[in-house]
Amino acid sequence: MEAVLCFTELAGLFLSLIGYLCCLVALFIPHWLTFSSGLIITENYRLGLWQTCVVQDVGFSVCQEYQTPLHLPIQVRMGRVLVCLSVLIGALGFMASIPALTCVKCLHNRERLIRRMMNIFGGLLFLVAGALTFFSVSYFAYGTLIKFWNHNIPKDIPRWEFGDAMYTGWVGGFFLLSGGCVLIFSQFRVSQEAELKWP
Repeated sequence: MEAVLCFTELAGLFLSLIGYLCCLVALFIPHWLTFSSGLIITENYRLGLWQTCVVQDVGFSVCQEYQTPLHLPIQVRMGRVLVCLSVLIGALGFMASIPALTCVKCLHNRERLIRRMMNIFGGLLFLVAGALTFFSVSYFAYGTLIKFWNHNIPKDIPRWEFGDAMYTGWVGGFFLLSGGCVLIFSQFRVSQEAELKWP
């Protein structure tokens, strides 16, 4: 039964790792929103949490970092804070759960309660990190949709659209939530079954 517990814990950790890497990618790439003017077809504009870029079809791009956060929209500021918090909390989740894995011999077998509590705590941290990422990306998407469907703006005027980083953020939040749930489930289900079979 310890092999099943070890596999379940590793599965939860692996899902959380995928989500964590996706959140890191979404945090740093400037692809949260894309914009094509329609007048100059070869140029696209990309907006990220830290900079904006102009990308041409030939592969040439120019990026400029934001000078001051005071002039940024609230979506960008909230996205920065929440995704950075998600990355920090996710790192704490790894620090709490990796030493407590059944496969890792940092703790003795007699300290099962400590292992279980540390894994549950790590799973909860992954859940919080995933929820923060989901909320930040969804709030960003909501503001973009409101502006996109604004009836006061003529239909012929181009608008910002979702970029790859937003989809990456949603995927990262989903995997973090899934990994946290699997890690917590492994402690409540598999551990109880192991104790029932323990002589």
